[in-house]
Amino acid sequence: MRKLKFGLLMIAILICAFSISAFSISNIIDPFGTFSNLALTRTDGTALIKISPTVDLQLSQNLFNMDNLNALLNEEEITLDATNMQSALENGMHLALPLEIGAYAHLNLFGLHLVPYLNASGSISVNLPQTFSQILFGNTLLESNVRDTVNDFAKSNLRLNLGVGAMVKDFFVTGNFFVPVLYSDPERTYASASYTSSASPANVNVEFDAQAVFVGALNLQGIDTRWTDSTVVSQELMDVLSQDAGISLSLGYGNDKFGFAVNDITIRPASARYAVNVSANGSANYTAEGTDITADATYTISDPEFSSLLTPMSVTNPINVTAYYKSDGFFMWGATGMYSLSGSWAAKAYAGLNLEILKVYYILGVIPGFYSNGIGLEVNLGLLNADLQVAMTTDSLNPLGSSTPGLSAYLKLSGGI
Repeated sequence: MRKLKFGLLMIAILICAFSISAFSISNIIDPFGTFSNLALTRTDGTALIKISPTVDLQLSQNLFNMDNLNALLNEEEITLDATNMQSALENGMHLALPLEIGAYAHLNLFGLHLVPYLNASGSISVNLPQTFSQILFGNTLLESNVRDTVNDFAKSNLRLNLGVGAMVKDFFVTGNFFVPVLYSDPERTYASASYTSSASPANVNVEFDAQAVFVGALNLQGIDTRWTDSTVVSQELMDVLSQDAGISLSLGYGNDKFGFAVNDITIRPASARYAVNVSANGSANYTAEGTDITADATYTISDPEFSSLLTPMSVTNPINVTAYYKSDGFFMWGATGMYSLSGSWAAKAYAGLNLEILKVYYILGVIPGFYSNGIGLEVNLGLLNADLQVAMTTDSLNPLGSSTPGLSAYLKLSGGI
């Protein structure tokens, strides 16, 4: 009889948990990544425990138009001229690749919410001024000389994060270990381009030279062969976490309507002991004397050069502030934003229909120089949730009017009670 009562009690608990999960409102705004706010996990329908893997990738660029993208995918010849590179000539050359891949668990202990997580996050970007576009692709006049050099043109802040957040009511605090995987060294990263020409004899010479240096706490040399052994992987990661990982905190507030957070408050900087160097250079020359015309072009891209730093480099992440406001009724909508003390920022807004077990919505995102227009579909089956977003990234607000498209994809799966 006692066993029967216990069994009925457990069934009742599971039914209640399923009911709470099935009719709860999950989040279009992800609690991690660019707009991080751990309080958003509190309304993801977790009655006891839930596990959520996430993949968020975006590629934004203004270098290749659709014709050149098709040629690149089909391994055909790419045409680089003033017509095809119009966007780069007007705005400079820009490329951005933000990403987040990871998972978190949500444990609800009678109002105390614990959220351990592991993810890889950050972005890689390339920004070159309009002068470079004009030198490399523009219709520069004869008898003119142009030269430009820019530092820190390639930026990266890819890192591994391991931490746990604690939340009581609407307030949370998160402790985080961060390991720099690929961080750009602004003092040793540069690009230069020059254009020289003369009219008699007709001569045009274009040269380009660039170097990108990245540092990190992991030794990337031979990692593809070393990390085939799980013992080596665990040992290297434990060594990095104990010796070189940084420590940061996040603090914030959030409820069903709005919230804010202060992230990446550094307690201890991380240490980068390794470096990788990649360089490229190229030149093109055109000469015409009467009917004698010669033209040639060459370029080289070096293999990555790996090295150890004599003195480890201290690595910190700039503090960033995030905020959100949302309404989860039948007609749902929301907006969120992020501003970093480094000067970077991002914003996102969405609107759609909420049918409880199914959500369909339009989403608009903005980062400096790029927009993303997309659609999202979320299915809530109680014990299992899935959220998929697909968007086109462009250099103009109107995606149909863009000459240089990109792609954004987000997938989140959640399972538990």
